Amino acid sequence: MPQVESRLMARPLLLWAAVAALSAQSVYGSQLWHDVNRYDAHGNECKLREVRGIVCKPLCVSDLARCPESLQPSCPDGQSFCADGACHTKCTDVIQALNPCHCSRTGDQLPSAARSLVPCMAIPNVTIEHFRPWDAGRDIRSACGAKAGIVDQSKTVAIWGSGWPGGDTTGVWAECPAAPIPNFTFRESYWVATFAVNGALALILSLWGVNKRWAERNVRKTATATTYTINGTQTRRSGNPETKGFVKIQDDIGGEVIKPNGEFIHGAASTLDMGTATANSLSRDIKLCGYRNHILGTVCVWSVALVTALWICYMGVWTADYYGALPGSRFGSYYSLGLGSLTLQSSTFLVVWMLSLVFLLTLYILKPHLRNYFRVRTLPAHGQYVCVVRPIREIKLLSDKASWVQRRVNLVTERLVALLSRDKDYTTCLIEKTSEGRIYFNYQCTRYVYDDQIQQFAPFEFDLGSSHRGLLAQAVGLSTKDAHYRQELVGPNFIDVKIPGIFAAFARELVSFFYIYQCIFLWAYYFNAYYQIGLVDTGIILISATIKVILRMLSERRLKRMAEHEESILVSRDGQWYQVSSKDLVPGDVIEVVSGAYMSCDCILISGNAVMDESSLTGEPLSVRKFPLRLDNGHYNAMGSGKMSTLFAGTSVSQVQPVQKSADGLESPRVLALVKSTGTMSEKGQLVRQILFPSRISFIFNEQMRIVVFILILYAIFVMGMAVYFYKGDVAVIIFYGVFALSQLVSPLLPAAMVIGQSVAASRLRRKQIFCIDPQRIMIAGKVQIFCFDKTGTLTKEGLEFHGGQIVDPASTTFASFTEDPAATNALFRQAMASCHTVTDLNGQLIGNPVDIEQFRASKAAIDPAPKYIDAVLTAGGSEKGKLHIVRRFEFVHARASMSVVVLDEATGKIHVFIKGSFERVKSVCRAGSVPRNYDSVCVNLAYAGCYVLAFAHKTLDVTDPSSIKEFSQAELEADCDLLGLLVFRNNLKPDTADAIAELKRGSTRTVMITGDNALTGVFIARECGMVPQRNRVLLGECRSPMEEVKWVDVDTMLPVDDIEPYLDNVGFDGFTTTELAVSGTAFERLCATGAIDSLLLKIRIFARMKPMNKVDCVEAHMKYGIIAMCGDGGNDCGALRAAHVGIALSDAEASVVSPFSSADRSINSCVELLRESRASLASSFANFAALICYGQVMCGMVKMAGFYFAISLTQNMWLLIDGVIATSLMLAISMSGSAKRLDKYRPTSRILGPQMLASVGGVVMINWVFSTMAYVWLFQQEWFRCNEHATAEVDVKKWWLLGDNYEASILSFVSTFQFINNGFVFNYGYLYRARWYKNYAMLLVWGFLMAFISYMLLADPNQVGCAFRLNCGTPSVLESLGYKKPTWTIEAYNNPQGHNVIPTGSRYKLWGYCLGNMAATNFWQLFVVNGPVRNFLRKRKPLDRLRTKL
Repeated sequence: MPQVESRLMARPLLLWAAVAALSAQSVYGSQLWHDVNRYDAHGNECKLREVRGIVCKPLCVSDLARCPESLQPSCPDGQSFCADGACHTKCTDVIQALNPCHCSRTGDQLPSAARSLVPCMAIPNVTIEHFRPWDAGRDIRSACGAKAGIVDQSKTVAIWGSGWPGGDTTGVWAECPAAPIPNFTFRESYWVATFAVNGALALILSLWGVNKRWAERNVRKTATATTYTINGTQTRRSGNPETKGFVKIQDDIGGEVIKPNGEFIHGAASTLDMGTATANSLSRDIKLCGYRNHILGTVCVWSVALVTALWICYMGVWTADYYGALPGSRFGSYYSLGLGSLTLQSSTFLVVWMLSLVFLLTLYILKPHLRNYFRVRTLPAHGQYVCVVRPIREIKLLSDKASWVQRRVNLVTERLVALLSRDKDYTTCLIEKTSEGRIYFNYQCTRYVYDDQIQQFAPFEFDLGSSHRGLLAQAVGLSTKDAHYRQELVGPNFIDVKIPGIFAAFARELVSFFYIYQCIFLWAYYFNAYYQIGLVDTGIILISATIKVILRMLSERRLKRMAEHEESILVSRDGQWYQVSSKDLVPGDVIEVVSGAYMSCDCILISGNAVMDESSLTGEPLSVRKFPLRLDNGHYNAMGSGKMSTLFAGTSVSQVQPVQKSADGLESPRVLALVKSTGTMSEKGQLVRQILFPSRISFIFNEQMRIVVFILILYAIFVMGMAVYFYKGDVAVIIFYGVFALSQLVSPLLPAAMVIGQSVAASRLRRKQIFCIDPQRIMIAGKVQIFCFDKTGTLTKEGLEFHGGQIVDPASTTFASFTEDPAATNALFRQAMASCHTVTDLNGQLIGNPVDIEQFRASKAAIDPAPKYIDAVLTAGGSEKGKLHIVRRFEFVHARASMSVVVLDEATGKIHVFIKGSFERVKSVCRAGSVPRNYDSVCVNLAYAGCYVLAFAHKTLDVTDPSSIKEFSQAELEADCDLLGLLVFRNNLKPDTADAIAELKRGSTRTVMITGDNALTGVFIARECGMVPQRNRVLLGECRSPMEEVKWVDVDTMLPVDDIEPYLDNVGFDGFTTTELAVSGTAFERLCATGAIDSLLLKIRIFARMKPMNKVDCVEAHMKYGIIAMCGDGGNDCGALRAAHVGIALSDAEASVVSPFSSADRSINSCVELLRESRASLASSFANFAALICYGQVMCGMVKMAGFYFAISLTQNMWLLIDGVIATSLMLAISMSGSAKRLDKYRPTSRILGPQMLASVGGVVMINWVFSTMAYVWLFQQEWFRCNEHATAEVDVKKWWLLGDNYEASILSFVSTFQFINNGFVFNYGYLYRARWYKNYAMLLVWGFLMAFISYMLLADPNQVGCAFRLNCGTPSVLESLGYKKPTWTIEAYNNPQGHNVIPTGSRYKLWGYCLGNMAATNFWQLFVVNGPVRNFLRKRKPLDRLRTKL
């Protein structure tokens, strides 16, 4: 980072040259295309006006005797005539130095011919009857000469500098040319201090640069040692705590591992593993650099900070001196630092301002490196700090079809970002030590510990093993020493969400580029008598920042409440139970699970049952029953079969049930859980990390904003060019006006406008019970093109309705007729319904899978509250003889699509095996002889009718001792079963599903079903809800395994289809195929493997039998084609909900981390509401953007161009009204617009350079330009204006506050103000996505008030309101002479010859009508061209290239 030093040292060297270059004369405007006050409206020369009280310039002669007789000196007795042209008692040196004939020049600057000049007596003020303003000098000299009695002054009197006394010339008029600007000697005290401070900084930086290079000489030789990547490769270590590891003796199935203290843990397998997916994700692509503090470097940091503050204060000092507000002896003296010269003062301030701008931008660019540059680089393990460097991953949305310009701008931007190191995230972390001396640092809430063996920092995660036996063998818990060692490696079980204080939060917000840009430009406002506008804009910026800070802090606090939790936990340590804080838990700990507890870490249930409320984590609305691991040779997979044994962090315990007698598990009077993952390694921790440290999302808006900024910069250059063209003179003035133009092009309200739109939408969604934890996703939701839905519990009702069943007659192996009460017809079927489930009782409420609950209720059985084994049920009637003991249970696993139980029938003593699952799965485990021939057709017909079909199978074991069944595997127990029959449920739609799907389709949103249910059931539901039109053909693709080819059948005829292409080529009236596709999970996997999914994906409507990972893959496949939303109940949809661009979980939990949105309404109508509000928010944000861009164009277009040409300006109060009231209130009013009642078939644009935005903004800007130009054409046709024009050449444009007392400024004020007001109203239209314009009551109120206010100022006779803005007003005496009442309020005298700018009454109404016509034209353009028939016509003739797919 040597550039840091060079850039900081370069500043003092530029100062002297820049001040000298910018010092110039005062500058006057020039109206290049017409003569001011020369001709009237009819082309005749203006009638010359009489001007009284004109002050004559002194007449200078070389000898007082040569003065005209009337000007001969005459003083009272005792006084003498002095060189200042007045009589005094004594002509002192001070008085003599005030000789007006020397024109403020001394020494070499005074011509030799002028040294002897002295003034005659002063000429009395004169009156010129026919004053010609275009030749004012000649008229004044003639009148003054005549007053002095000079007969022929063309021969006898010259002008100072053009001639001198001698010969016929007797005197010269003291019309002094502009005095030369004084120059600094740079020995002034403030310059000495400036150079001393900056010189000291340069010296310190130089010393630091030399010292740093010397101190890092050894480290630089080994670059790989100072900066290296944590690659996350697997590293297993061995040893004991003394060697920082564990010894693995045997494999992780039933082996023995030596603990650090030499004891044995039977079946444990504790290895330290960095190779897990979680650890790898935390360490991927990370580079580390070590640093340590140095006293000289610290001095440099404080020096840079001090000098930065001093430069800002220095600008404040020059600004205060501009107003004569410096304390002390300089108080009341204007431009004292500029040696009394406004030009020198302005030029110097401009140089200081520009250097400060460069300095602050340099600090901003170097911000990621600055602090560490002033530290000494070391090896990471030897430093006090570690700088973590990680590439910034950006998710780009809707950027695939970028234009050529967009691609080039993106390329330049990417290279610039890389050059400025903005493509990486730099985080400096403090290196700390544990109590044992182990060094570590915390990065993104995760502990990275230094590993002596591999010589690098890494996050550690303990691998407890995967075998059931190995995990259960760790039930004894850890020793205190072991737990302490593990905590040193993984850190506390606590996610510490750091929320900055209010000051730090504002500092974090205000150091962004936008605020630095605004702040530095506001200094120019404060300096040039523009401080009122500066204060207003400062207030707007602070309001914007405050809104963003408050919203961010509220979000962070909500997340903090979700992430942080601490409570007392019973944990087994050293064979004893201790009460410890949940922060002290480590992987491998064994804890007791109690009712009402909150899980602060991921645990594995190893003994007892638990009912968990997972709504806050997964969005699952119903409590979930968890079962302990079985003591077998199975393998644990947290996201697979082991999910039913996993207690996830962030969930709460509703009920526990100890198991003291079990055939295949641990027996304990307590419910025990083995801690698996803590902190950010837990499932909840990873979700919290994703929210705290999200990937950057780049919307197409952000992409095109770069081009907009480029265009605005070119426009600012054009505006500065116009300033150069019209203001031929002072470079400082030109730059000042250019700075004002550039600052006004991008409104300070812009960030607030985008944030407020999202905030309003989030508030409205919250009122509709839709909660959002990621507000930036709201705008993305406004562009959703495809909406994916789970079926059960999402499209359909929560609980299935029991419909009946069909029992197999074992004698004939045929199905009996369908019955609504199958349990009453067959004892085994009744026992299967009563026992083959996971239902439990929680305070009188049945808890479990909704299907299981319906099944259990239909069996009319009851839960035994005191089971002898795992569970017990009382069959119908409640007789003790009907008690069934569940001895062993294999929970439902998606991969197997079935569950099974081993049941002891207490009445008969027999042990039964019951299997329940999908009819396909159950058929595969049954004896072929027990399956009816028409089995498939019966099942298919039921599924086709929309039924949810399960099958039961059964067999009786040849054992009587329940303890003996633990020797059997699940496959052995389920083999060779006999089919019992079918269990049938009705899968009824939610009442509003069909309407919601229809509304989504109406909004051009394709709807897709992704379900784990049978495909035929999915087809039925899709047709019933309107997702698939009733008459459309549906082809189903299936295969037995991903290795086989997909076979297609027509679901209506069940006939095979060899080639689907002819069916897909058959298109309907809408131009899309009339054939829909459905695929099973295995078929989807096959299509993905062969690549065929790319051509078929957008033609597949139903994805059935999808496992959780299949759902994720399906969503990600759709994301390649557009913005995708996913809606589910949060059960097995969590991965898909998180993967989608927009996920909405139908969950009762207000704050669910499963997805950006969650709905407590549990209706898919929430999806419609989300799109409605999101589209309205997107449209409102773009309306605000368009309004503010038009604000900048009006401000920097007509206002600036007219200001440059006529050398005029709006009055100070007018600026305050526009910036402080009109722009702010209209922005807020636009955001208040409600959402449309229906979804339109078109989505709102997200392209600020798209045809709609270009037509809208461009059209309004052009219309405003035309009307503004024509307003001045009209003005120059008015008799009351011609010959009363603003005398541009006589006004110093630096003094802008004197440029508003004229007709030109009045016309500009009224026309532009009506345009400002109209801009907000015009962009309030948008009924396709927002409520009708007349329903935005906030807009109507604001617009009505502003219109009435400005109309009153324009139409009324001179009044206090108009005079406050110096419009339609004048000097009190002049107003009286015009026939108006004498004002009772104070009015400062007007700065123009006629003394007023009152527009005649008739012309006022004409101007008012003209402004209304301007507003009508822009409204017509917006309504009939941009939003109306013209747009509709063009959409049909030349549609945009969008995603075309059947809705």
